[in-house]
Amino acid sequence: MSLPALKRSQLAAGIGAVAAIAIVGSIAWGFAQQLVLAHQMRAEERRLEQAVATEQAHHDELVAQVEYAQSDEYVEHWARGEAKMSKPGEVAVVVVTDSGEAPSPEAQPTLTPQPQTQPFWITVWELLFGQSGR
Repeated sequence: MSLPALKRSQLAAGIGAVAAIAIVGSIAWGFAQQLVLAHQMRAEERRLEQAVATEQAHHDELVAQVEYAQSDEYVEHWARGEAKMSKPGEVAVVVVTDSGEAPSPEAQPTLTPQPQTQPFWITVWELLFGQSGR
């Protein structure tokens, strides 16, 4: 039993078809790889955008702290609280106690707490996202 001899044109058509399938397959494979890479890049872009937004919010908070530290309000807060200074015309009171005796509660002046003022955007930020790490 012998196989019929293929004509040159049939042989050339078969080789051409195999070559065309190989070329189309490699192009499809490359296209699929590019789609996977594009998907990975979009996911990385979303992750980086979120990281940038987080760092931008941190930057804005730091800028607000610098602005507050450069304000007259902070200077007065520091001078009265840390340095124990007073304005002209005011009297700074220093409580002196005996080393063996504790001061009575009636002798200590009662201070009314002053509400801390903070920028409006910090209040909104804390309402939306909770307390920051301060």
